[in-house]
Amino acid sequence: MASQELVWATAGLLALYGAAILFFVIRGAMRTTSIADYALGSIQFSPVVVGLSLAASMTSAATFIINPGFIALYGISGLLAFGLVMPIGIYLSLIVLTKSFRKHGATVKALTMAQWIGKRYGSKQYALFFGFLSLLLITFIVLICVGLTKVLAKALNAEELYVLIGLVVFVFGYMMFGGANSMVYTNTIQAVLMTIVAFILLGSGYEHFSDGVKGFLDKLAAVDPLLASPVNPESFLFRDYFEIVFCSLIVGIAIVCQPHIITKSLLLKDERDVNRYLLTGILVETLFFSVVLAGLYARLRFPDLTADGAPISMDGIIPTYVVTEFPVMVGLVVILGLISAGLSTLEGLIQSLSSTITSDIIDPVLGHKLGAGHTKAKRLVAINKIVIVILAAISIALSYEQLIHPSLSVGIFAQNGVYAYFSAAFVPVLMGIFLKEVPRQAPIAASLTAVFVHFGIYYGRIGWYMQAEVRNPAVAVTFAILASLLVGGLVYLWLRPKEGKKAAARPKSPQQSVASPPPDSSATSSAMALAQASEWHRFIDLPNGTKVHYTDRGKGRTTLLMVHGLGSNLKAWDKVIPQLSSDYRCVALDLPGYGLSDKGDYPFDIPFFAETLLQFKEALKLRQPVLIGHSMGGQTSIFTALQAQEHFAKLILLAPAGFERFNSTAREWLRTFYKPALLRATPVHQIERNFHANFHQFPADAQFMIDERMALRADTEAYVQYCNMIPRCVLGMLDHPVFDRLPDLQLPTLVLYGKEDALIPNKMINPGLTTEKVAREGAAQLPNARLFFVSKCGHFIQWECADEVVAHIRAFLK
Repeated sequence: MASQELVWATAGLLALYGAAILFFVIRGAMRTTSIADYALGSIQFSPVVVGLSLAASMTSAATFIINPGFIALYGISGLLAFGLVMPIGIYLSLIVLTKSFRKHGATVKALTMAQWIGKRYGSKQYALFFGFLSLLLITFIVLICVGLTKVLAKALNAEELYVLIGLVVFVFGYMMFGGANSMVYTNTIQAVLMTIVAFILLGSGYEHFSDGVKGFLDKLAAVDPLLASPVNPESFLFRDYFEIVFCSLIVGIAIVCQPHIITKSLLLKDERDVNRYLLTGILVETLFFSVVLAGLYARLRFPDLTADGAPISMDGIIPTYVVTEFPVMVGLVVILGLISAGLSTLEGLIQSLSSTITSDIIDPVLGHKLGAGHTKAKRLVAINKIVIVILAAISIALSYEQLIHPSLSVGIFAQNGVYAYFSAAFVPVLMGIFLKEVPRQAPIAASLTAVFVHFGIYYGRIGWYMQAEVRNPAVAVTFAILASLLVGGLVYLWLRPKEGKKAAARPKSPQQSVASPPPDSSATSSAMALAQASEWHRFIDLPNGTKVHYTDRGKGRTTLLMVHGLGSNLKAWDKVIPQLSSDYRCVALDLPGYGLSDKGDYPFDIPFFAETLLQFKEALKLRQPVLIGHSMGGQTSIFTALQAQEHFAKLILLAPAGFERFNSTAREWLRTFYKPALLRATPVHQIERNFHANFHQFPADAQFMIDERMALRADTEAYVQYCNMIPRCVLGMLDHPVFDRLPDLQLPTLVLYGKEDALIPNKMINPGLTTEKVAREGAAQLPNARLFFVSKCGHFIQWECADEVVAHIRAFLK
């Protein structure tokens, strides 16, 4: 029983601590305007702060409260497993996975692990599977709630049920608002408190080492010889080196795949911060993991595991040790640190699990009914709060059950659920990071195998290790991970050659035929002449009835799908394709109505072009290409990506339309200006001036563009068709704006504008705007955009400044 002095002091301290937490929650919540902000944050934090947050998230109530109980019960064998081997596995996994996951996680700005996996493998169903699988993480929430309840109930001499309800209401309540922004603040405070408490707990048993380490081990052996042994055959978890070393190492390596851990690196805003982040996190984690040593101090303090004549449950050993071992003021600090240890991970689990349910279960199923843009973002945030309320109610029910009917420890309950989750995620994460072309059947087979084997072994009591009264989830998950690696690897090796054969056969598709090269009006352009070799130009019939002309050059694991702008054609890419095709497969098409593609009576609006792009991609079997759009092609690419983000790896926008906004008056003016008759009446000198306006300094090798337009003008029927099409394209852009939907676009996006772009913004309609302002406002709407400006360059950026554009594209694709 805690003294009355400790009870009152604890109550007062909790009030102050709660007030401090709420202050930072409000501060973070003010910067949370979307589910993306809630999941990943919108504030730039230093790598040291994020590293502290990682350490606090990873070493939770399990490390400070529950695991020391195992060690108090089973001795040195548990210390080896939880304090040495498992941390080594975690550090190795963090070092190997973090940089690569950050790179690939940024590919979709992974709001959740389920979303990362779904996007990486282009499968909404796989993402939904992981969304539901993530519900297993509630078992770890229960562990932390039970651990904190034990500590607070001991310190306050209060009923565990009332403490549990108060704890859940407070923590889940403030997590409804701040999300990742507030969590980094609170985790940092918690990490500092945990550091102080770690030193206090480690130092609390210094007198036991008066005769050195051997004397300490002798004291343990006097209580129970097995406590000083490196293996404990009478335990349920540390019976031999297979459990202590091999299983703990596998668990440590795989445990990093938990979403609230591996996605932490996405809070870093710069790649250069990763090393400092890892160094900070690992150093602080090392200190925290060593706290499990306090379990041995507690066993020496309570050799028969009783206090005041009453038996101590395993989960209550450390709480009892704290309230009886320390004077009031020191006890308060320790209690505060233990609370911090629990809250640090509890916050991350609430944030990641609620984000997963909202983003990966509710949004895919009901998202179409929630509107778009800011409206949808606000509704998802509101839904996320409701999800947190439901999670709170479930957590109270499950935690109370574990308080009164634990299976040895709530740690067993939590390990069974969490281990199953990260065993299913382990192989998909490995393949997604280190292999570029992965048949999705391989990770799916691995995930299903992991879940089946883990629960099959655990509940089926398969094998010698599962025959004891308490089963070790680490054994089940070890076999599950090994089986998933085997199955996933075999499926990958089996299907990979077939994928390669398909790729090699694509140019010979019966739907494709070789076309004669378009007429070359510029003998001065060697790059264009090279690009027009007939072997690279083909036609393909699409399901929507259009015959599309395209060029297909180069080889590589990454495919670039290029979309030209208004009044242009696939030749727009002739300056960049020769440079990029050495490392990438470059596919560029003439949109319907342009170049050599069909000239039928089509809508020629953005949705039509987006449908054409998606059908074209499927017809050529392009797997997650990088979509590159220029001008109108940029707006088309944005619209297309919004329709099916999982089908694309990244997005590159070159002087895109869609960032500049037009009010109703401006739209009507443009409707009046862009009339077929006015276009047909445009004199030759004005056509030339219009082409020159695309460039900062008109290059000689762009003269062919003017020449082709003049040749088109001389063909009356073709020119009438062209002049009828262009206004419909312009109206299509006006009628289908994308600016308000940009926050929904999670793909990593490169945005390039020429500093001297004379076409964006429209100087007559928006005379107060600048290219830089339009670019920055648009890029700011994108959750994961990189914006660059190219000096001495106009609107036709990929032609006028091809070398700079290629350099930016290569850097972005690394």
